[in-house]
Amino acid sequence: MENKVLKTIKKFNLIEDEDKLVVAVSGGPDSITLLDILNKIKNSKKINFEMVVAHINHMIRKEAESDMQYVKNYCEKNNIDFYSKSIDVQKLANTNKIGTEEAGRMVRYDFFDEVLEKTNSNKICIAHNKNDKAETMIMNTLRGSGISGLKGIEAK
Repeated sequence: MENKVLKTIKKFNLIEDEDKLVVAVSGGPDSITLLDILNKIKNSKKINFEMVVAHINHMIRKEAESDMQYVKNYCEKNNIDFYSKSIDVQKLANTNKIGTEEAGRMVRYDFFDEVLEKTNSNKICIAHNKNDKAETMIMNTLRGSGISGLKGIEAK
């Protein structure tokens, strides 16, 4: 898997020497896999980059605290700077009369940008799988995006 990810990184020029990455890590399997593979690539010196981790606790699921602790422990064990924030996304959604998913997305990306600026990073890495891409294509089509929405989530 590490070699496949490395080939994709090189094919799309996703990470270059001297980059500093904000890696978005929820604690779920997709983002933990992303973090672990990026850490292995970094340690192998195949690409010379730095990374920090950004974790947002939406305060919706009971497991959210243990997810945060798991990510924090991984970062401590691997000497990776860890930034986290807890926000009551459901309350924010209700207050602003928007959907929970939209509020969560807004909070996440605002926080990722905040960490990017704070750490002088230049890229944000998020984990998506083929199901996420298909879901995005369907949602874009339902929203009336036309042909441009059919490309889904792009590599860069």
